Amino acid sequence: MTMKPFLPFLTVGLFFLGACGLEKPPASLKFPDAKSDAAQTAAPSAAPAATADVPADPKLAAGKTVYDANCGACHEAGMMGAPKPGDVAAWAPRIAQGIDVMTKKSITGFTGKVGNMPAKGGNASLTDADVTSAVAFMADKSKGAAPKTATPAADPKLAGSKALYDTNCAACHDSGMMGAPKPGDKAAWAPRIAQGNALLVSHANKGFKGKVGMMPAKGGNAKLTDEETTNIVNYMADKSK
Repeated sequence: MTMKPFLPFLTVGLFFLGACGLEKPPASLKFPDAKSDAAQTAAPSAAPAATADVPADPKLAAGKTVYDANCGACHEAGMMGAPKPGDVAAWAPRIAQGIDVMTKKSITGFTGKVGNMPAKGGNASLTDADVTSAVAFMADKSKGAAPKTATPAADPKLAGSKALYDTNCAACHDSGMMGAPKPGDKAAWAPRIAQGNALLVSHANKGFKGKVGMMPAKGGNAKLTDEETTNIVNYMADKSK
């Protein structure tokens, strides 16, 4: 039996398979189902990277989202005097006003000495809650370390006042003579401090006679200036808080 008649057909078949880019026919051809197989073969999309500075507090995190979308353009660039979150020096006087005042100004708008805050950052579609959360985020990010109580060694004015105290007042106040309260005796100084610094200074400059003792004008040294007496009072009060 000869195979020559079959060779032309075999040659033509291989030619068409080569033209299709197939070296050999597959065992079977399977086309993926649009809803199942295609979805399985698609490469999974990468998960969005987590932002490193997202606050752990959910409320602050929500505030950051509002800030990024609506406030960052101005605050990050300092546009119209907007303070940048994290700038402790710029935020300190604002935070000192209280969160309620800052929030109200952000909602209703505010014009200050160094800039302008449009109502709701210029986006009227923001709710009051949105603005409140954004302000809370910025304020939280901009808080500095708690201020330390100044000591005579750290504060030049108090250090100088201590020298004046040692020379003119210590003889009575350190010993409690004539009812003079000792610096550092919080119980003795509390009711005096509660009267206010202005009254304390007035008593020290002009003299005072109370229920438990007396204070001669300027501690008995008329050469002391009102400013020096004031500094001494501030030193004693600061040490006795």
